[in-house]
Amino acid sequence: MIGRTRLPVPGIEYDFRWADQFSRAIDQNLDRAFLGFPNYAEASGFYGSFYDTTTQTATAANTAYAMELNNTALSYQIDVLNGSEITFKNRGTYNIQFSAQVDQSVGSDHFIWIWLRKNGTDVPNSASKVSIKGSKGELVPAWNFIVSVLGGDYVQIMWAVENTSVQLLAEGATAFCPAIPSVIATAVSI
Repeated sequence: MIGRTRLPVPGIEYDFRWADQFSRAIDQNLDRAFLGFPNYAEASGFYGSFYDTTTQTATAANTAYAMELNNTALSYQIDVLNGSEITFKNRGTYNIQFSAQVDQSVGSDHFIWIWLRKNGTDVPNSASKVSIKGSKGELVPAWNFIVSVLGGDYVQIMWAVENTSVQLLAEGATAFCPAIPSVIATAVSI
C-alpha cells in the first residue's frame, strides 16, 4: 500500500498557494508510487552544504534578518535561492544544521536571537537567545532543526541583535588556518 499524504484543505476563496501545495503533493505521490513505497527511502539521500564569505551586519536593532549563504560546497536536490532560502526539490524530513561566527565591536555584553523561518513564516518555538561577552568574546552558536517540507518549500535561518555592533564575522585564511565563513549551513534528508 502506498503511504497516504494529506492534501491541503482549500479555503473558501481560491488561493494560489493551496493550488501550488495540491499540485506538489500529487506530483510527489506519483514519484512515490512509481518508486514503490518500500523503496522510497532508497530515493532519498538529498543534501546541501552552504556557507557565506562576507561579514553580515544588522542595520537596525531588534529587526529580523536572514543569514546569507553565498557559496555552495556540495548539493544534491537542495539549493540556496535569493541569497538565503534553503530550497528543497523533494518532499521529506530534513535535518538543518548551522554555525555562525558572531562578533561585536564594542565591549558591552549584547544578545543575538536566532530562529528558523519556513516559507516566510517564523517556525513557532524555534528561537534561541545567546549573549556575546565583550569585544573579544567571539561566539559560535551552532544547532540543528528538524523540518518536514514539500518540494518547493524553503527555510531561512533568521537572526536579530539588540545592538548593531553585533555581526556575523567572516575572516580570510591565515598562515595557519583556512578562512572563517560568517555562516555555515547544511541540510540533509533523514
